[in-house]
Amino acid sequence: MKVSLYLASVLLVCAALAGAACTSITPSASPGQSSPVTPVSTELSVPLASLALTPADVPAGYVLTESRAKNRSEVGSLAGSLGWGEGYVVQYTDSSGGSMNTTTILQTITTYPAKNIPSIIGIISKEEQDFSDMSFTTIPSPGIGDTSGGYVGRAHAGPSAGEDGTGSPVSSTAISGGSGQTSVKPDVAEVYFSRGGTLEVIRVTGPGADAATVTGLARNAAARIP
Repeated sequence: MKVSLYLASVLLVCAALAGAACTSITPSASPGQSSPVTPVSTELSVPLASLALTPADVPAGYVLTESRAKNRSEVGSLAGSLGWGEGYVVQYTDSSGGSMNTTTILQTITTYPAKNIPSIIGIISKEEQDFSDMSFTTIPSPGIGDTSGGYVGRAHAGPSAGEDGTGSPVSSTAISGGSGQTSVKPDVAEVYFSRGGTLEVIRVTGPGADAATVTGLARNAAARIP
């Protein structure tokens, strides 16, 4: 009888210890210790069209001439390999100065994996400034979003293609002057910025292209991202 009582006591103690061990490995928040936080997604939760510049965001005199979504077939293989997700493009035009003095504002909105955006910005900056007949000046970082930067490009006037120096009228921007024609690229000003997985490029082309204008437009565009 004493042995049976002893064994019963031992079994009860073991059961209690086993229960305590199970309890100790169950995750729980201790007093003063915060519970695990679920990471917040950086993916955009609104339609890209809602990020487009509106007439109120651009200078007076500009008219909306394009506003549409872009599809995968419009981007190159490099963009696809870097994870291009979707895109939207908006264009405003100011033709008040005549056909030879038109200025356009082009806003391109795209989505990529956030980790790839620094590489994409590097490609954009290098390729778009690779013209020997233009001089480029860096726009100080406007401090928009996660990453931002930009440049202004000024064209060099000179004779267009033609060994005799008389020029060739093949360029749509050819300007008559003297005995021949001069082909001049339009001035450009561009600011790019990213926020999370969203990359935007604001580009002004024409006589109205300057750092102040394009930076102001970029700030207006950034303010539309929730």
